[in-house]
Amino acid sequence: MNKQTIRKIAKHKFEKANRYLLSKKIEDSLYKEIKKVAGKNILLYISMENEVGTKRLIQKLLRENYKVFVPFMQDISFKMVKFSLPLKKKKFNIYEPLNHNEIKTKIDIAVVPIIGIDTNFKRVGFGKGMYDRFFEKLNYKPKIIFTQLTPIMTNCVVTDYFDVKADLFLSYKMVCSNRRKYVYRSFNSFRCVSHSRLLSCKKN
Repeated sequence: MNKQTIRKIAKHKFEKANRYLLSKKIEDSLYKEIKKVAGKNILLYISMENEVGTKRLIQKLLRENYKVFVPFMQDISFKMVKFSLPLKKKKFNIYEPLNHNEIKTKIDIAVVPIIGIDTNFKRVGFGKGMYDRFFEKLNYKPKIIFTQLTPIMTNCVVTDYFDVKADLFLSYKMVCSNRRKYVYRSFNSFRCVSHSRLLSCKKN
């Protein structure tokens, strides 16, 4: 099992997923988790077709006076900009605001889309490494929340040392918290997760 295999599995699963139904449920859970955090500065992504939708959530947070920031691609990473309309479609089918002024505000929460998650509670992403480089540059750690339409997990380590690690993982009917200070050996202790949902990492 490796990252490439997980991405292939994810593509197949996401194509069959009812994105609207799943996104609505996950967005509601995400909103509840955001409300638990004292700060109001949030980094959110502008969702693509295979990701948990964020449009409703962004609108709701803005009405409640949250400051919502989004990624703006820059070289091999991205900078953080203020969310604003209209949005423009860029490469990789990513939508971004026309405003590209970088914001240096300290964020309280970062919501990150994932392809999969391993037993280290680390992210398998889309292979571009943008989030890894962004968080590497921060001199502090916000609360990091992973989102995924349907859970794709491994029972072993497939990530690298530089991959982003979450505090919380949200998927359909699932909330998993990474509260321990050491590496998880399995996902059996996570609420709503059964061993049958794990991708096996047995050697060939």
